[in-house]
Amino acid sequence: MAYLEEYGVADARRERRIKRALVAVFTLLVVSGFLYFWFKNYREEQRVKEFLSLLERGDYPAAYRLWGCRVESPCPNYDYNGFLEDWGPSSEIGKLRSYDLIRSREQGSGVAITLVINGRPPTELWVEKKDGIIGFAPPF
Repeated sequence: MAYLEEYGVADARRERRIKRALVAVFTLLVVSGFLYFWFKNYREEQRVKEFLSLLERGDYPAAYRLWGCRVESPCPNYDYNGFLEDWGPSSEIGKLRSYDLIRSREQGSGVAITLVINGRPPTELWVEKKDGIIGFAPPF
């Protein structure tokens, strides 16, 4: 090969390597961003699914414990009878048969999770990030 035939070949290779590196970094950033937003509230969503699973099985005392309360020592503003009025089999919701998590939004110290239970209008629950305590979401 003559000298002039190789002129610019090294520069072209370097440019291709730089372009590949930039495409790889861009792809990595896009995939990372997608995964972050997809799994950002994963732990809190799993906590709500655990709560709903307990309601589905009829284990109301265990579900009440996820609210940070115990049957033996109920919460001052939400006793076990009040919990059963809201979530028990004779409540407006009735026996839990189906549920869908619609969305979750991070707000300050917790996550507001919107769900549809038994085809009824959407309900919002709140999960504290630091301890996983469930409660009703405050109005936003």
